[in-house]
Order: sequence, then structure tokens, then C-alpha cells
Amino acid sequence: MTRTQLWASGGGVQSAAIAALIVSGRIEKPDLAVIVDTEREQSTTWEYMDAVIAPALQSVGVTLHRVKKSDYATVDLYGGKDGETLLMPVFTDHSGEPGKLPGYCSTEWKRRVVQRWANDQGVKQCDMWLGISTDEMGRVTRTSGKWMNRYPLIEQAMNRGDCMSFVGSMGWPLPPRSSCWNCPNHTAQEWRDIRDNKPADWQSAIRFDREIRIRDPHAFLHHDCVPLDQADLDEKNGVLFSHCDSGMCFV
Repeated sequence: MTRTQLWASGGGVQSAAIAALIVSGRIEKPDLAVIVDTEREQSTTWEYMDAVIAPALQSVGVTLHRVKKSDYATVDLYGGKDGETLLMPVFTDHSGEPGKLPGYCSTEWKRRVVQRWANDQGVKQCDMWLGISTDEMGRVTRTSGKWMNRYPLIEQAMNRGDCMSFVGSMGWPLPPRSSCWNCPNHTAQEWRDIRDNKPADWQSAIRFDREIRIRDPHAFLHHDCVPLDQADLDEKNGVLFSHCDSGMCFV
């Protein structure tokens, strides 16, 4: 049985490099291309997709399908056996000391959404292309069976810097970092960028931060466990816990 070549775009630098490789003919075209709309993605991601990536791919006959999370996900913010587990890696002061909850949102909102969408397209066996570069070998996972991961950037021996250079060589602007506006893994710089340059996303994040404490008064988007609009976003106030440097949220 022929294996479907399915590219799961994450919308960031590495994914833009895969698009550039496809458009330039350096790698073959995938059978299917998809990007999941978590419905909380920063607005700049879609502006870049619509202005640069989607038209470029369309010019070589590749459609980048934008799939809404809510069309395929079986859970949203809460899950678990009792349906009360917050699936995001928020910060908590429940124990009296700052801590961090595990995150399941990437699996539920992205990976499983892509798989369910692909099943609807009739995919039986699949090589899923992921935008992981050579400087992220720790993220590579061995897979087998019907669903196998494939890493086009590693096959091309490209690191993140190579990706940025290659995207630039296409005459494309560098993409903004792809992430949800409510992601607790944002650095101080990323929060400031949202606050200063994306006012609608910033207000959405503030509302979201307030709303999660209706259900859990100890849950916060900021690592200081204070309301987001009161948080110290100075660079000196660094995150105490590891954060997402390069789109570790699935792709």
C-alpha cells in the first residue's frame, strides 16, 4: 500500500523552510498539506500564511489546508477522567510555591486533529512531515507502523539558521513565531510583543487569564502567578521553568 506523504505545518520558521523547499523543487510535493487552527493562534501567523506561504504553495499545485481544531478535537481546555483537568501547561501557586502543570494541548489540539482529518481524507498509511531541524535532534522520535514521522529538514541537513537563510533566499520575509496568544510558555519578550504589537491578541490573553481562574483560582498564564495585566514583563524577570524555544508544540 502506498504511503501518503502528509506535511503538518506548524506555521513558523522551520515550516516556512519546508514550504520553500517544496516551491523551489528541492523536495517532492507532499500528497497533503495541513495546518491546524487552534482558534487561539496569534493573528500574525495567519497574516503570514495568507500573504506568503499559501499563495507560494498554490503556485506549484499544493493546497495548504487550514483545519479548525474544534472540527476534530474531542476536548478543548479541560479533559481527563473527570473532565476537570486543565490541558494547558499553566503556572500554579496551589502548593504555596510556583509550579507548572503538564501540557496536553499540543496532543489534543494538533496531533490528534491532524490524524483525524487525515483519516477523513482516506489516509491509511502515512509519513507525517514535521518541521524539526538538525539542531533539534532531541525532538526526533522513532516511529513505525501506519503513522510514521518524517523530517525533511534533517534529510536536507538544515539547522534553524539554514532555514532562515533559505526562506530569505526565496525573497520571503521571515515568518513570525507561531504560537497561541494564551501560551504560558511565552518569554517576557514574547509577551511584550503581543502587548505592544497585537492589541487584540493581548486583550484576548488577558480575558482568558481571568477566565481560567473562575474554575481554578490558582491557575495563571504568567510564571509569577499574578494576573497577566499586572505581570512584570521586564526581561530580567526570566521564566523559572523551561519554555518553548522553537515550536516544540507538536510542529
